[in-house]
Amino acid sequence: MTAPLRPITQLVPATPNQAEDLLIMQPLPSDQLPTLDPFLLLHHIGPVAFAPDNAGLPFGPHPHRGFETVTLVLEGEVEHQDSRGNHGTVGAGGVQWMTAARGIIHAENLPPDFRRRGGRLELLQLWLNLPAARKMEQPAYQNLPAAALPTVALANCGKLTAVAGEWEGQRGPVHSLLPGVRLAVVHLPAGGQYAVVIPAAETVLCYLARGEAKLNGQAVPAQTLVMFGDKGEGIELLATTAAVLLLAAAPPLREPVVQQGPYVMNTTTQVMEAMRDYALGRMGVFIPHYPG
Repeated sequence: MTAPLRPITQLVPATPNQAEDLLIMQPLPSDQLPTLDPFLLLHHIGPVAFAPDNAGLPFGPHPHRGFETVTLVLEGEVEHQDSRGNHGTVGAGGVQWMTAARGIIHAENLPPDFRRRGGRLELLQLWLNLPAARKMEQPAYQNLPAAALPTVALANCGKLTAVAGEWEGQRGPVHSLLPGVRLAVVHLPAGGQYAVVIPAAETVLCYLARGEAKLNGQAVPAQTLVMFGDKGEGIELLATTAAVLLLAAAPPLREPVVQQGPYVMNTTTQVMEAMRDYALGRMGVFIPHYPG
């Protein structure tokens, strides 16, 4: 690595956030980190063991407008349904990428057979803001099983899975409305290393989901988001135990953000219009693929 290392300015531990009986760890937004333009929110669910004949996830049909959601499954299975008629299930290593844009109603849950038999689940969900010029484009859904994502064997052991943008000569298959976004998942064994150069002008989202590691020489525990300064371009990861890292980068939008629950727009008026459109059925009608 010849590029100067980016300085670490803050370690942000994920804090607990309860959704019914499900514990969600949330490093973004938080009191320590209210914003990370253009990244809006990061949730880490699990690992949690579901008993047989469980009730599934508490994420029934709900609307979104103005951004994209990315669900990365580390263990278990997740099913998606939405008001555009999209339906898909992904297992470990897979990704569900939903572009809400002008408006969509969706639900995420455990597939019926998973609910019957029970099992372990762990996933990450990241929200990406969209630029004002693209917030009202048509919604879209991309269902990407692990086999559809290019994976690179790293020179110092481990692997990198490219989800969006170019990483190690491989391009992730996702099409995003957020210009310049790149996203990858890095798996390293104890002692494994990975180094990458990310331009100083780009915002970096770096979350250690599992294990312990040193990032640019600083010890980082599991379930911690690492904040970097805007000087330097180098990021070096050394896993002190087996580790899983979510790494994303994108140019900041530098636009006003007005958020009310599932709506992320640029003005209060636009948020009110989103609420109205949802109430009037303009985001479509959610018809479940199966009851329940």
